[in-house]
Amino acid sequence: MLENLTAATRSESARPVGSTSRTPSGGHNPALDGLRALAVLTVFFHHMGLVPGGYLGVDLFLVLSGFLITGLLLAERDREGWISLRAFWARRAFRLLPAFYIFVAAGIPLVLLFKDADDQWQFLRNGLAAVFYVANIQRTLNPPDSGAWFGHVWTLSLEEQFYLVWPIALVAICRNGRLRRCLPEILISLVIIVLIWREVLISTGASNLRIYYAPDTRFDSLLVGCLLAVWRYDSLRGWASPRHAARATADAILRRLASFSPVALVAIVVLFATGPDLVGRPTWMARGGYLLVAVLAAVAILGADQRRPGWYYRMLSCRPASWVGRISYSLYLWHFPVTGVANDSLVPRYGRVPSAGAALVVSLGLASASYYLVEKPVQRRRPAWVNARGTAPRKGRDTFASPAATPRRAATQPLAVSPRPTSAPMTAGGESVPPAGG
Repeated sequence: MLENLTAATRSESARPVGSTSRTPSGGHNPALDGLRALAVLTVFFHHMGLVPGGYLGVDLFLVLSGFLITGLLLAERDREGWISLRAFWARRAFRLLPAFYIFVAAGIPLVLLFKDADDQWQFLRNGLAAVFYVANIQRTLNPPDSGAWFGHVWTLSLEEQFYLVWPIALVAICRNGRLRRCLPEILISLVIIVLIWREVLISTGASNLRIYYAPDTRFDSLLVGCLLAVWRYDSLRGWASPRHAARATADAILRRLASFSPVALVAIVVLFATGPDLVGRPTWMARGGYLLVAVLAAVAILGADQRRPGWYYRMLSCRPASWVGRISYSLYLWHFPVTGVANDSLVPRYGRVPSAGAALVVSLGLASASYYLVEKPVQRRRPAWVNARGTAPRKGRDTFASPAATPRRAATQPLAVSPRPTSAPMTAGGESVPPAGG
């Protein structure tokens, strides 16, 4: 999530006619880090029993993830004429695996020393599911068998399953000009299919947890983020229509939507505080509520991306929020066992709020150690070919892949339009990984 993989920044004057004057064209956006901080902290306080609907932080983050990564992939395709699947998946591995493997390894001695044989076998089952990114499927089949160490990593599996498929689909769609122009309609259709499929499952007696954990019923939040990225990117790029008036209209619509971003964020916070319980029969959240949250999240993200209103951008990009957003992946990993211990040992003695404060301090400490001692050093030392072509190179390194790697790239045909400045979404430090769970 925090890797420095941003599109090459273009100047304000180089943007296409009709584009939003205040719409950023690439680079790091601390306001998106602020939204990520809201998502992970909401989940943290949900696991401490203080925010009933805090599990909806999952949806906020999934929309943000789809928005960031789709925009970066479209920008790479537009610059280079193809999307490097090999480099994309390698970036995901370098970003996710080091901190995650250390988290898994840290649990092994604790389970061996303090847990009985049944808990150890449970740890093994859930650890294997987590390492192979099928934890969400495992939880769908047996929701109670999540354990105290891996109960939250199902979101990692959900996102990685999506990003195993989505870049391939995007490459295939971009090879056909007609399909590329219909990409928004394709994404809307997929969202509607997921919504209908949830209703079908509910009518057959599916449980609320089945709806919540399974990939076939939860991809719509990621798809909404992808749709926002396509709309935003096409309005800046002018790909769908060469007419400046059409681009100006699209930009005006996005500006209008961005003006509602504070309202959307307040609505999300209200849902965080009032969301229904996940146990039992499917609630109204399963019958369209998740999609509503995803749409509200998309509007909130658009305002942060376009830096409007100004006070809204400044609030989300303040230093504390931006810092928590930067360490949110490690904070998400480590908060779950910490909150588990706090709920078992501290809450009965000191109460829920003081225990939550102590657990937050410990979680932030572990997350900071993981971020500064593991995540950042790994990102600094990863191979040059892993970087997306055309992005800003690290000092002393060339970001272009070697000629030997070229045949392994998923080629797409260049756009049949004259070159124009491209714009990727402002990133919150690079590609995203989920800091949210239920």
